[in-house]
Amino acid sequence: MQETMTGDGGEAVEPRGRGATGVDLPAILTRLEAEEPTTQRTAVQRIRTAIDDRGRTAAYAPTVPKLRALLERPEIDFHDEVAACLADLAAEVPTDVAPSTGAILGVAVERADQPATAELLRCIAAVAAERPDVVADHAAEIADVLEERCGYDRQGILALEHVSREEPTAIEPAVPVLTDALASAPDEYGLPALRALGRLARSGATPPSLEFVARAAALVDRDETALRHAAIDCLGDAARCDPAAVESVCDELGAALARDDPDTRAVAADAIARLAAESEPAIEPVRGRLLESLADDHPRVRANACLALGYGRVDAAESRLEELASEDPAPTVRDRAAWAVAQVS
Repeated sequence: MQETMTGDGGEAVEPRGRGATGVDLPAILTRLEAEEPTTQRTAVQRIRTAIDDRGRTAAYAPTVPKLRALLERPEIDFHDEVAACLADLAAEVPTDVAPSTGAILGVAVERADQPATAELLRCIAAVAAERPDVVADHAAEIADVLEERCGYDRQGILALEHVSREEPTAIEPAVPVLTDALASAPDEYGLPALRALGRLARSGATPPSLEFVARAAALVDRDETALRHAAIDCLGDAARCDPAAVESVCDELGAALARDDPDTRAVAADAIARLAAESEPAIEPVRGRLLESLADDHPRVRANACLALGYGRVDAAESRLEELASEDPAPTVRDRAAWAVAQVS
């Protein structure tokens, strides 16, 4: 049996329950504006129920401004429900929630330590996934919220990572937060934090701190493959803005060349190649391992080792590189070996 919520005159606002049809949006909007908080709360709950039951989220997009207005009212005691409703809407119709980004983050900054803020960060992360350009101007506010919360919040870190895809330099104010999150809980925050920091370093900008290089280096030997690769990639990116900082952790990259996983060896060789492209002497600590990598069973490892030795102008590799350039069965290896020969000879 379905229930209906009736207005003051007894009118049906909206059928309730799975399979119901029809959206009485004017009635819901009216109730969101009501003087009585209980009426407003019931309307918020009805929106969430309708979204969950029928997936007709777009029909409720016009409620966003009124939900935002409720969020900004300090006297109500259901901010968490309003925030969750906005997050649900943002997950489905992020462009409709995007214009409210500034106001939502303003509330999050004021109430950083309250439970509703977790939902607000989920809301912002959903908007950032679709409209990173809108959230980019608010990276400093997201960082402020994360700093104030007890522990970090994955949704806030994800929002910054989404922003970094479109405007990597916008996350500069968040570098300390991302670095600390990387150190405090790498299994939870590592992937998005490393990707965001790597994009910033790759952009050509100079991060306000390079402390994240040591944090990334500490993850190079982690068992989780994705995290390990992200850490190595981040170090390769960091070499572009400060090769000296990465040179100090080159031994960690060298150790990765000896891993059983061929993809890890290939990613490590690539990172070392990027370091050598910025500073030829930087690869001296791993020169021997790179020479050994020319005999690796996997062509991607051999190809990237050729690049690293070529950028590093390691003349001791010349004869082996000449062999690979003419005899290796993989075309990519032959091409890169030929290029490297030209660099070292």
